[in-house]
Amino acid sequence: MSERECAMLSALQAFAIGHSSLEPEIWRSIADEAIAGSAPAQYMVAIALEDLGDRTQAREWFELSAAQGHAPALAKLAMS
Repeated sequence: MSERECAMLSALQAFAIGHSSLEPEIWRSIADEAIAGSAPAQYMVAIALEDLGDRTQAREWFELSAAQGHAPALAKLAMS
């Protein structure tokens, strides 16, 4: 796993801990899907990173999702 992927998983785990209704296993699955190229999963990763205050990485994931035409990511980028 790359350094970026490890950092993303750590951020998602921190996010999951702060949101008790979300299981870390679910976030791991989302992260795996995002790494594999799923636009909706990339968007969810971006939202999680944004909530954690990492706007730089969040923007990167919004851009990956938007590049695939994911409407919520496109809208988010348009508002920023």
